[in-house]
Amino acid sequence: MRLTRLGRLPIVKPNSAEGAIEVSEKLVKSLETKVDNLIDLSTELKLENQALKKRLSDLQHDKRDLLERHRQAGDLIDQSINRLKTLENNS
Repeated sequence: MRLTRLGRLPIVKPNSAEGAIEVSEKLVKSLETKVDNLIDLSTELKLENQALKKRLSDLQHDKRDLLERHRQAGDLIDQSINRLKTLENNS
């Protein structure tokens, strides 16, 4: 039996019918392993994607909170400046 490779797909040239069956079984097992690995990778990537989406959502929420606090701090500063100006003008 002789195996050659064209890209990633094997070209099988067995010497006998038994050889062809043996090669076919090996190819099926190899494909099963690759499919199982892809399923595992897909599951892993799905979980990672969900975690990243949650992290993004949390960060967006934090950003909204910080922007609101920043706006409130700016308002308090403006109010304080206005009070100081009023006090200065009344003196």
